[in-house]
Amino acid sequence: MRRVILVTLLSSLTLTAAAAPAPQLNDASAPTSRPISTGVTSPRLVYTSPVSIPADVLPTTVGASATVVLKIDLDATGSPSNVRVLHSITPEINERVMEAVRQFRWTPAVLNNQAVTTDLTLTVEVRR
Repeated sequence: MRRVILVTLLSSLTLTAAAAPAPQLNDASAPTSRPISTGVTSPRLVYTSPVSIPADVLPTTVGASATVVLKIDLDATGSPSNVRVLHSITPEINERVMEAVRQFRWTPAVLNNQAVTTDLTLTVEVRR
């Protein structure tokens, strides 16, 4: 019986300590919340140039349409550079598409209200 009373008293002291309110911090030592980032936007295409591919250049194996997939680095002004082909049709068509894409312009990506460089993947559909 003594053990039951002793255990009851000890557990009530433990519960009392756990229920005590946490000490309040004064305003000077209170943590401040800071945003992780602000002004985040992705690049947006604003200008394209036409791609002209003569019909005799398109291979007969290409159906009504085919796609060229490009990887592009955009600088802080929205100009493309380092254009690379990820999915090809033919070398001649790839070169014509890459030449046109080099003339495209985007609004730059923005992070923390500042223009930043970014890379993107662009899929261009070539139709007959």
